[in-house]
Amino acid sequence: MIRVKVERELNAPVDKVWALLEDFGNLNWYPGWTDLEAIGDGPGMIRRIHMEGMEPIDEILEAMDAASRSFSYTIPKMPMPVSEYRAEVSLESLDNGARTLARWNCSAKPEGISETEGQAMLEGIYADMLAKLEVAANA
Repeated sequence: MIRVKVERELNAPVDKVWALLEDFGNLNWYPGWTDLEAIGDGPGMIRRIHMEGMEPIDEILEAMDAASRSFSYTIPKMPMPVSEYRAEVSLESLDNGARTLARWNCSAKPEGISETEGQAMLEGIYADMLAKLEVAANA
């Protein structure tokens, strides 16, 4: 199994970062998709992401905890060479809420690639996501 832990200090207020992530059905802060559907509400809801030339990607919200600023989700069918994907995201307040420590942890089973290749691929994706999240929270 691949286990990825990406942690980054964001120069953005924790409440603004959480507001973006807590709205699981909204990915306006992360470009690249052509259409987005939110199916349902709360745990069990599906965020269906449409991207050019690909089948839709369903991300299923497993849990959401506003008090701890954390959530988890799964992706049953990945467009990448991995399966059994599960992610946990959490935020921690830094400098009395002026900054944010963001953690994006995931696990997945490699399919046709090495664990090292899979880990590098996922680390790159989450580093990019966290950079875009920081920009959006400061917009």
